[in-house]
Amino acid sequence: MGPIEKAIRGSCSDGMRLSTPTGRGEFSIARVDSKGIVLLLGAKEAWTPLPWSCIEGVGAFLAPREWVPIGSKYETTADARTLDGYLKGYMKRATAGWVAAVLERAGVIEIDRSRPARVRLR
Repeated sequence: MGPIEKAIRGSCSDGMRLSTPTGRGEFSIARVDSKGIVLLLGAKEAWTPLPWSCIEGVGAFLAPREWVPIGSKYETTADARTLDGYLKGYMKRATAGWVAAVLERAGVIEIDRSRPARVRLR
């Protein structure tokens, strides 16, 4: 178990509701298990599984940088310098804002909510 998985397992649970970084929306954590986390996103609660390899990789992606834009776009491509760009390597869906909220809850990252929103490791 990696350090980010351990932090998430210690602070998040199945059915937990969190707010998006903008505070304008909410989402649920459907499951935290041995494979990864499953988020329920949007009004239709789209089932969004993210493997631990993806989540653990966020730490390595952010480590050499100071602040990184969240950059969440509802497109299948993204700027590789953003958290959205990193995550789109695993899933071609806008997940960066929601993943950032989970990582903040776990104490892994800090979110600067001024526009454009950005993140950095704690």
